[in-house]
Amino acid sequence: MVRALLYLPDAAGERLAATPVAGRTLAVRAMVAALRAGASRIAVPSILRDPAVDRARERMPALAGALEWLGPGADVPADGPVTRWFLLPACALIHSSVLEGLLAAPAGRPAVLAGSADGTAPVALLPATPPATLWPIALWKDLAEGRPVGPELARWLRDAGAVPLAATGPYVDVRDPADLTRAQEAIEANLSIPADSGMDRLLHRRCSRWITRFLLRTDLTPNHVSLTSLAIGLGAIWCFWPATPASAFVGVLLYALACIVDHADGELARLTFQESRFGASLDWTIDTLIHAGLVLGIGLTAGGPAMLVVGLLGAAGVTLSALFARYLPREIEIGPTVGGVLRNIASRDLFYLLLLGAATLRLVAPGLVSVAAVVVAVGSQAYWVGCLARIRRLGRERAV
Repeated sequence: MVRALLYLPDAAGERLAATPVAGRTLAVRAMVAALRAGASRIAVPSILRDPAVDRARERMPALAGALEWLGPGADVPADGPVTRWFLLPACALIHSSVLEGLLAAPAGRPAVLAGSADGTAPVALLPATPPATLWPIALWKDLAEGRPVGPELARWLRDAGAVPLAATGPYVDVRDPADLTRAQEAIEANLSIPADSGMDRLLHRRCSRWITRFLLRTDLTPNHVSLTSLAIGLGAIWCFWPATPASAFVGVLLYALACIVDHADGELARLTFQESRFGASLDWTIDTLIHAGLVLGIGLTAGGPAMLVVGLLGAAGVTLSALFARYLPREIEIGPTVGGVLRNIASRDLFYLLLLGAATLRLVAPGLVSVAAVVVAVGSQAYWVGCLARIRRLGRERAV
């Protein structure tokens, strides 16, 4: 079992803990980091309770259920000997991955984040020890009452031989307002996700972060932003139904803008802890609708009943591929043969090439747009057919 305790390292800690960074206060970020690292209970001095914390509790029932407010006279925790404790400065930026790294520390001795070990705001994990021997009574009283205890806590950890461990994620010790900028930059530097393509890193993320910074100052939710992305994407589809040379290139630009806004909704969700299953499903549905609509639009641009059928086949292929990508196990995309190329087939970068190719042909060789429509219709089947081939191969390998 793991629990967490937030504390104030110095006199400025209370003010800094209540300072927003990327839409949420440092205290709220520390609480959520502890929760996501596996803390079942989070003890917080009542001096840190403010409207920002109350709003976070209302939006996150799991956080509300885990919080335990401390005050003068609070008893030393009566946990069993198997409980470990995170000690977290309320005014530091600490990512959950940092705390997960501390959990890998050797048993029996305290662990302290290396970047905080020499200061007076240590981030630490205490070993599973009976409560009676864990907390010095005088230190616990100061912790519970919200008094600054950074120097005493750091000295106690040094005397206990705490093992320093390197940070495995974003961490910034915020001691003055100048550190808030570093904290903001540390958060933004980790907004990318493993699935990001080259265009995502080169264009979409660089632009979406400007939009996200603006959105953090508003009351808009990630789902509102997703619907905005849908509206822009529908404009891109309209430009291809059917396309003139000018509207085709406008459609490509609108598609790029829709992708940028699509990235902003995910960034807003992660920064403000508003991730949800519904939001993920909405985002997937919008992406699939936009891609399928654009593929159908290329068929309509080629013209004629036959090309309409080709466009419908392409849209069906895009939809099937999206379904396979969402619901199949990730190991389907791993391997040196079929699995090794599936990620590239499903890449947004390739879709950009398809759109730009169709727009260019509409401008310089309109008669060849039908060829592009056929290529897109065939290519859109490649991902889900490749997944089926990979599944079949893995089935044969397991049967041997």
